Parts: sequence; structure tokens; C-alpha cells
Amino acid sequence: MKNLLLVDFETLAWSIGTAVVVFVVAFALVGIVAAIWKWVLALRYVRFNKQKVAVNMTGSQVATKMLEGLGLTDVKVEQLGWFKAIYVGNSYSPRKKSIRLRKNIYDTASLTAVAIAAQKVAIAQRHHEGDKKIAVRAALLKFGYFAPFALIPLVAIGVLLDFVVWNQVGWFSIAFTVFAFLYFISSFVVVILNLKIEKRACKTALEFMKKINLLVDDELEDAQTLYKTYITDYWLEFIYDILYIIWMVLKLITKIAGPRSKK
Repeated sequence: MKNLLLVDFETLAWSIGTAVVVFVVAFALVGIVAAIWKWVLALRYVRFNKQKVAVNMTGSQVATKMLEGLGLTDVKVEQLGWFKAIYVGNSYSPRKKSIRLRKNIYDTASLTAVAIAAQKVAIAQRHHEGDKKIAVRAALLKFGYFAPFALIPLVAIGVLLDFVVWNQVGWFSIAFTVFAFLYFISSFVVVILNLKIEKRACKTALEFMKKINLLVDDELEDAQTLYKTYITDYWLEFIYDILYIIWMVLKLITKIAGPRSKK
């Protein structure tokens, strides 16, 4: 029986090792593709932000006009300062009922500015219609913003406390690891909500712009290209987060199975 258990644990350890190798390769591939796509997104953002639109309206003017047309007179449009521009970016705040735009979107009459402004108006409309996901995302975004960066430091704090108190790995390590993992999950939920909300808003924004003849046909095609680039970036982030969660589970199983396989 003892030999049978030994074989079982050795088989389990080999299977886990193979799975780890597969996921490391998957991480590398997704990481490379995601990094390349970030550059594609940045280049398209800049290129379309230099492309003037026939309507000759800035991002703030487009947002204001569309809000008035939808009867959303209680939603304001504001330009972000440099700190908020980095921290929150172009966004809609359900709590303040405001569309917040970076300076290069707020006062620029470009394709990027018009497309982003219209998309944020679409999100504001969804919130006005009672879509609770908008408020949930905003709340989780503040809480989970630093989650991907806090994972390793939180685990390290747990290990440090264990060695200070008990001079060995103990409950602090386990508690902080569990908390770090749950904290990371919150950022994963934000990614899922972002994907659903942003994708629907892009579709609605295109319908808005087409309905009111805000952009000509060629400009609409370019706006659709820009939206697809953004949504693809969200998909890559979603896939990466799934792989990361599986990776964390595999590491936990390895720690549990490792000592047993040696026995």
C-alpha cells in the first residue's frame, strides 16, 4: 500500500510538473502577444488622434452634444488634471455623473477624441438606464487597482511575520497568501466587467455616431478599427488573468504535493 501511494504521488508530481511547463509556455506566448498588442493599440491611438474629423468637433464638444441629445443634462464633461489622467484615464464616473477626458481628448478634434468621447457617453447612457454593472465596476476598480502589484508583497509580508513570530513558515503565510489571492480575484472581476461594458459601449457609440451623421463612412470604419483594438486588448488581459489564477492554483498544489511525494 505504501509503495502504491508513493507511485500515485510521483505520478501526481510528474503531471503537475508537465502542467506547469505547459502554463509557463502559455504565459510566455500570451505575454508576448499582449505586449505587442499594447504597442499596436498605442500606435493606432496616436495615429487616429492626429487624424482630423470632418465634423471638426473636439472630444468635449462631441460628448456635450450627445449628452444633450440623449437628455442627460445632469451629466457633466470635465478635463482631467495630469494625476487623474494617469490614475483614472478617459472614463465615466457613475458617482459624480461625469465624463472625464484627458486633455488630448478633451480639446482635440480628432478621430480618437470623437470615438472615445462617444463611447463614454454610451456608458453614461447605460448607467442612466439602470445598468448596475457600471457602479459595481467603478467601486471594484478603486479597490482592485493595485491588486496585480500587491500579490507578491502581501505573501512576502506573511512569510516575514511568520519568521519574526515563530521562526518558521506558518499561519501568517497562509492567511496573507489567501488574502492576496482573493485581492487579485477582485481585479479579475474588474477585467470581466470592463470587457462586457466596454464592448457594448463601443457598439452603442458606433450606432450613435452613424445615426446623427457625426462621422463620414471612412471615419466610422476607422473608429470601428480603434474600438476593436481596445476590445482585443481587454480579451488578452482576460486570458492572461485566467492563466495567472491557474498558475497560482498549480503553485499551491505543488507546495502541498511536493513534501508528500518525497515521503
